[in-house]
Amino acid sequence: MDQLPIIFFPGINGDARIFAEQLKAFPTLKIAQWLPPARSESMAAYAKRMARAVDPGGPCLVGGTSFGGIIALEAAHHLQAQACLLFASSRDAHGLPTSLRMARQLGKLISADTIWKWTMRWQDASIASLPSARKKRQRLSPTQQHFRDWALSALLDWKPAPAACPVMQLHGSKDNVFDARRSKANRIIPGAGHVMTRTHSEEVNQFIIKAIESCHASETDITSIQQNRHRHE
Repeated sequence: MDQLPIIFFPGINGDARIFAEQLKAFPTLKIAQWLPPARSESMAAYAKRMARAVDPGGPCLVGGTSFGGIIALEAAHHLQAQACLLFASSRDAHGLPTSLRMARQLGKLISADTIWKWTMRWQDASIASLPSARKKRQRLSPTQQHFRDWALSALLDWKPAPAACPVMQLHGSKDNVFDARRSKANRIIPGAGHVMTRTHSEEVNQFIIKAIESCHASETDITSIQQNRHRHE
């Protein structure tokens, strides 16, 4: 576990740039690239496909930001995940953005465009300050729009299974997309918003380091138990 592979998933229509500072700090970190989803594919089925695409073939640390955290939770069931890290995300439907919780109550009577507009209306200043924020004002490509529409639809039907591994959640107190007050975060960073992997990278990186140390400690405990068992056999 000295070189524990780390796999992170970005947000909807996101890419590796959201984890730019983490890529500099962690040599074993890989950022997943979204596969095209089938129109009626469930969240669980899609996450299983993603897991197959990124599986390092051994123990690993998985995680994600925003929507990517939710996919990481589901993908962990199909990987040898030692832990799952959530950044500005949610481990259950209770912590989803207000627009999505409302839409889940109303079924699929609300269009993906409307849900997206509602969600973006409440985005925090940290998103608007990034150069990439211009993308939200530009027209999405057909591929991006298909993925966004699928993701929002899949979230309406998301029924999370019990976690497959320990979940460690980091949230920002000023996150206006995934409300920190509804999160089950292990730690909340004061003043951080929805893109804290960029704006509060030092705190995020320290959180990742502690998660890796926790995985190493767990592996040591398992080895010790196995050795003691062999001595008494």
